[in-house]
Amino acid sequence: MAKFLVTGGAGFIGSHLCEQLVKDGNQVIILDDFSNGSEENLLNLTTIKIIRGSITSLPNDISDNAFDGIFHLATHPRSFSLADPLRDVEVNAKGMLNVLELAKKQNIKVVFTSNSGICGTPDYIPVDESHKDKPSTPYDANKLVSEYYCKIYHNIYQTKSIIFRLATVYGTRQRVNVKLGWRPVVATLISDIHSGKKPTINGTGNQTRDLIHVSDIVQGLIKGMNSKIENAEKFLLSTGLETSVNNLLKMIFLVVGKKVEIEQKPETPGDITRMCLSYEKAKKAFGFEPKITLENGIKDYYNWLKTFNN
Repeated sequence: MAKFLVTGGAGFIGSHLCEQLVKDGNQVIILDDFSNGSEENLLNLTTIKIIRGSITSLPNDISDNAFDGIFHLATHPRSFSLADPLRDVEVNAKGMLNVLELAKKQNIKVVFTSNSGICGTPDYIPVDESHKDKPSTPYDANKLVSEYYCKIYHNIYQTKSIIFRLATVYGTRQRVNVKLGWRPVVATLISDIHSGKKPTINGTGNQTRDLIHVSDIVQGLIKGMNSKIENAEKFLLSTGLETSVNNLLKMIFLVVGKKVEIEQKPETPGDITRMCLSYEKAKKAFGFEPKITLENGIKDYYNWLKTFNN
């Protein structure tokens, strides 16, 4: 049995990761400040230990434990980083240093979830790991700095880590958080349509995303932890498929079984017009391959949402 620390473990991706780690027979400790996470996400995880706290200053309870690895998912949302850039530095940059210091002390590996938005609007499609970096928000910049921290700690202290830039993740337990400016595209559109609200399209709706189901991300993160890669090497987790917001909306209308009027708004500052990522490097390195189609993923989310709202 291995013992893992999962920062942001009460969140959308984190809770799914914790659930799978427990199913695999591991012991899990969660660190979360519940700014975007929820206790409801952890209702089925009765064997885990939850420590309430922030990665900006690790609680003493954390250093009292000996871990076999750290999954670092805690973050401050990209959509809010322009409004509060200093908070973004605190969580996304300083938090990374705190995690690396713990990993250095215990000689354990860190799986770090970074951000594919660092590439900005792509120079070519699909984006691969050699694409140049063009951060357009404080969030992107701080995630990129955190990637460099991983590399620096490995080069100087031999601290073990692997970096993942994720495509646009969706799935059950993902919720809109207006307070944090957290409006994930799939969750927002389905929730609005289900509740009878007008779904909002920022810009033309021709902007595209690579939409990947949370269960596929979880298997990628675990494969990364179990791999022999420890030198802060970077990998993309994605589907390799490009979907426009307009086409996503059409698919949601079909799944939900109703079509509603759309509200058009100006494009979001710093928004990325196109995104599609290649997962070939991760496939070759440790056998990562997405399994959930977008249609099935949307059906899965909608079925959960109907139960969640009842």
